[in-house]
Amino acid sequence: GINAEYGKQWYQRRVREPINMIKFVLSTLCILAVQAVPRPDHLDDSPFFPGEEDYVTPGPTFGARTEVPSECENYMYSWGMSSNYGMAIAHRLHSLTVEDIGYYFGVTVPVDNGIPTVNLDMSPNAARVLPNAPLATYDDSFSSIGLKHLDKILRHMDDKKYSIINYNTLEKVAHTFHMSELWTRAAYYYDLLKNTPVGDEMCGCITDVANNDILPEIELLALKIKFPGITSGAAPGKPGDGAWPINYAYNQPHNDNSIEYRRVLRNFDFSGPEEEVFDRAVDELDDHDESECDHLSNEKAWVKWRQGFKNMNDFDNYQFAVYMHCKLRDF
Repeated sequence: GINAEYGKQWYQRRVREPINMIKFVLSTLCILAVQAVPRPDHLDDSPFFPGEEDYVTPGPTFGARTEVPSECENYMYSWGMSSNYGMAIAHRLHSLTVEDIGYYFGVTVPVDNGIPTVNLDMSPNAARVLPNAPLATYDDSFSSIGLKHLDKILRHMDDKKYSIINYNTLEKVAHTFHMSELWTRAAYYYDLLKNTPVGDEMCGCITDVANNDILPEIELLALKIKFPGITSGAAPGKPGDGAWPINYAYNQPHNDNSIEYRRVLRNFDFSGPEEEVFDRAVDELDDHDESECDHLSNEKAWVKWRQGFKNMNDFDNYQFAVYMHCKLRDF
């Protein structure tokens, strides 16, 4: 059945967004009719969470290796995960730290935590993706998370190989607060899930990063952060005058759930010498992402950035909350 409290709170959060409210109502009606869709028996009493208009529509575009959804993909569909699950999670994981997990989700995790993230060290041949969320080394003499985040950025402001290559210091600060916003919103849904826990089998599918698009999406994101324009098809890897897009995880053509692009991405070899990986990515992962956006140099540019931040899909924060719910419950 539908979690009534969740539905009520979701409605309240959407009351000033008429279009999303219409989508909410339509999704709810679809949910009431979804009984005709076959579901795994152990999920019969699991709640559906309305959000994306396509998540109640079964089909081959859920990141499948072939046009037939796998058992895990069917489970994830049954729990309301959308077809951009891998990108949504990769975006919210890419700069997460041990301390951030503790602050936003209330769980203390060890350094060996199995939560992949992008390495902020952009030095040549440095590992692009870390298998574990690292320690942030925040200055704990500061009480607020905002000042801890700011201090971490400014401590590296002279390091041109730190964090997003195509961002200046102000843009790195803006990006950090943007991620804080996403984690704060995800924490809201994370708390709701304490009342509707996900089953073991379902959690196994959700956290299987090697087979549900999360890991290849993180690998792709790490390449794009380190080599701006690498998948643009034009002058790859050469930073231009523009900054990396605010919504870099969501502006690629494969966001339309192209089965072929997902198949290529899942089968792409991200291992080996960095120069060889770079060349392969240029040849095989072209998605015409030119990585251009106005730098934060005036108020007009900030208006564009601010709108980009506001346009982030809140349902993707819920999807991230499901991932964190499953990943953190054993700590």
